[in-house]
Amino acid sequence: MKATGLIVEYNPFHNGHLYHLTKSIEQSNADVLIVVMSGHFTQRGEPTILNKWERTKMALANGADLVIELPYAYSCQHADLFAKGAVSILTHLHVNELIFGSESGNIDELIQLESITSGIDFQKAVRKWVQTGLSLPKANAKALEEFNFTKELGTSPNNTLGLYYIRAVNELQSPIKVGTLTRIHSDYRDQAPTHDKISSATSIRNLREQRADFSTFVPKNVQDILDEHYRQTNTYHTWETYFPFLKQKILTLTPKHLVEIHDVEEGIENRLYSAMMKSSSFEEFMDAVKTKRYTRTRIQRICANILTHTTKEWIHDLQLATGAPYVRLLGATPTGKQYLKSIKKDINVPIYSKFDSKGHPMLKHEQSVTAAYSSILPEPHCTNLNIAEFSNFPLHFER
Repeated sequence: MKATGLIVEYNPFHNGHLYHLTKSIEQSNADVLIVVMSGHFTQRGEPTILNKWERTKMALANGADLVIELPYAYSCQHADLFAKGAVSILTHLHVNELIFGSESGNIDELIQLESITSGIDFQKAVRKWVQTGLSLPKANAKALEEFNFTKELGTSPNNTLGLYYIRAVNELQSPIKVGTLTRIHSDYRDQAPTHDKISSATSIRNLREQRADFSTFVPKNVQDILDEHYRQTNTYHTWETYFPFLKQKILTLTPKHLVEIHDVEEGIENRLYSAMMKSSSFEEFMDAVKTKRYTRTRIQRICANILTHTTKEWIHDLQLATGAPYVRLLGATPTGKQYLKSIKKDINVPIYSKFDSKGHPMLKHEQSVTAAYSSILPEPHCTNLNIAEFSNFPLHFER
């Protein structure tokens, strides 16, 4: 069976994702589609609108055959480790091809760009601009201009992430073939819809917060899952809903303890503490903390690490650069289960189809992640989600 892999967040699943999924199957002529999906927090450090089990249902209902969890240690990280974790999982599962969306749509162009940007001379140029006080993304854009690449090619968000996927394949010496599809009709940063059927996840979340209709931008089964979640809990997961918990954590940890949290560097622990003392909302807090050097995304990832108590020492001990040490199955179709059965003897890492308290430390940390994520839910939903972390077998979906 030919397997194609996607790296996703589905926050939430929308028509653009459906296009990516169906076109990837067509382009690769895949027999089985495997998605590696972030758990409860995204690469940009945001809590996902719905929990991983509900987002797994969305994926399986719309064409995925296997949904594999990207552990928090990788999912809430800078692009290099995010990509390395996801690509290593797809490699463990003997995926033939990884297909990602990009603004370029030209895989040869992106492979050439990755070759240049991973070189020593380019990295020296980036460091030079960082030393002037620029953030890493802006320093990267300046370096691209020096090497005669257009700013858009090297800094467009999906192109950039695609470069890290290509780099991860090379560094892990993975046999996976890499392909791309042109992202259509929307940019992930769009705050409002720009097309009548395809819109960014950001704009869909904004419409949801405004209680506006977004049904034309998502499949009917996704709309049903979103509506049912809100009917039962009267909430979705946003940073604003977590603000009281974040405030309590920061003000009780104090700067002395905050410095132990992963990604807290260069004295920003004092800035976090002082800003929280006088902030009455998450947006007010973000405005007070972010700087040219500390982008919103990085601050959000720090906040997620504070909530989940992810420490520098713990991350250091994991040796993330070597790739994910296990595969955790969240859901499968009969085709997905058949594929897993056919390759099981050739997978050289553990496969967890149920939480194992004696498993890898990275797996056990998902308890803390789920505990933090579930904290805003009313009972019994808070308790039920924590129980699900221990007891859920993979979701089975008949298509």
